[in-house]
Amino acid sequence: MSLAKRNDGCLECRTRRVRCDKTEPECFKCYKKGIKCSGQGIECRFSSHMKYGSSPRPSQPATRTAADGPKASLRAPNRLRWVTVNSKQPGSSDTARLASRRASTTASKTSNKRPIVGPALPNIPASDTDSSAESLEDDVEEVPSREMQLSRPQTALQALSPQARQFFNYFSETIAPKMVVFDFSGNGYRNILLPLACEDELVGQAISVIAAFHLSQQAPHMRMAAEVGQQAILSKLFRDSLQLEPKRLFSLSTWATILVLLVGDTITGANNYVHLLEILSNLAKMSDSVDALSMTTREFIREQTRMFELFGFPLSSETKGLQMLSKRPDYYLDFMSSSPSLNQDPEQYANVSVMKEAIRQACDLYRNRALHLITDEESIKSVERLRETVLDLDPSVDGSHALVWTYFVAAAESITPEHREFFSHRLQSLYSCTHFGTIPIAVQTLEHIWANQGSQRWTQVVTRHRPILIM
Repeated sequence: MSLAKRNDGCLECRTRRVRCDKTEPECFKCYKKGIKCSGQGIECRFSSHMKYGSSPRPSQPATRTAADGPKASLRAPNRLRWVTVNSKQPGSSDTARLASRRASTTASKTSNKRPIVGPALPNIPASDTDSSAESLEDDVEEVPSREMQLSRPQTALQALSPQARQFFNYFSETIAPKMVVFDFSGNGYRNILLPLACEDELVGQAISVIAAFHLSQQAPHMRMAAEVGQQAILSKLFRDSLQLEPKRLFSLSTWATILVLLVGDTITGANNYVHLLEILSNLAKMSDSVDALSMTTREFIREQTRMFELFGFPLSSETKGLQMLSKRPDYYLDFMSSSPSLNQDPEQYANVSVMKEAIRQACDLYRNRALHLITDEESIKSVERLRETVLDLDPSVDGSHALVWTYFVAAAESITPEHREFFSHRLQSLYSCTHFGTIPIAVQTLEHIWANQGSQRWTQVVTRHRPILIM
């Protein structure tokens, strides 16, 4: 066998004698023709004596055929590319452009079918799916067990359609880095949720849906399919909640699905989070009794649940917010210290210390306003103190996107035009970093809050009239 590095396109385009655009994980010309593209990379060439039926030593155990060899060798490099942290910088325009182009090409084929946003849900018949969600039987090659032992994640990876891999890759490179303070190799959104999504269709559908929501800012036609897919997931979760006993309701799949949907609400600004957050919190409590969970997974569940509780409950209900803030804010801030680089980078450590202090002050502002414990003069002094705390922390600094909720609380509490301008501008600056849709909605809500500042507490305005998950 010899290996050859190809740079003139995929095998299918060269066989058809057309110019390949070299797009990965599959080229667009193969995609348009409905051909399974073998991708770019290393090509394996087998000698003639290795071809099927011509082996000089028939007594030896059977080996993979020549036809199977090149296909597996060509496709394998693309299987795990989405989990590579440094494959592209987050927010790559190429990723968004490719996903948008593929979605627009297949939109006309799915007018009366399920949304093309990832693997099919278990309750959807295989006959209703299209080429973007191929069945396991069509996509996974049969390999004798003696020749190769495949673990479950590898089998699931081979079953993913090219579009699902594209959504997963977009989630890995664009969304996952913004859900932690500092992106690192142990990011649970990448290392725990994505492998789980390859095995669990519900989690995979949820990740595809929120990736489509984020991409719909550049390709609006994708939003309808994402909304339909989101509704299908919510319906299934509701049915499961009615059928399962409470003590059996917890599963890592259910918790992960709800977590991903909450991430979606930060992108879309939907108010589903009010109910989802309650479920997430209850499931996290049940997870303590599940022995099968690894320590890493337990820590991820605890950190992310507390993060959503801290930023979510105060904006969904004053009562729940005050109950949550009866504990010291540091109880919820483990997610800010999960990156191992904090112990090695003094500047990063100092920035985290500033951000933690700013969050503590924002919690005090919320509590004092909800309990009528602050005068206008005291409010102005407290907001100025918070402004001075974050003044030198530029919005472009790595990790500053963790202060979206803090800046919103400070802006809502602001009385003077200077304070309002400062914190609303900070919010708009962070939007250019995350492109999460709740930030523009938060800025619009601030205008409504300021217009009613003399007659209503801003904590009432948000929780009763405009509950949104701002983070």
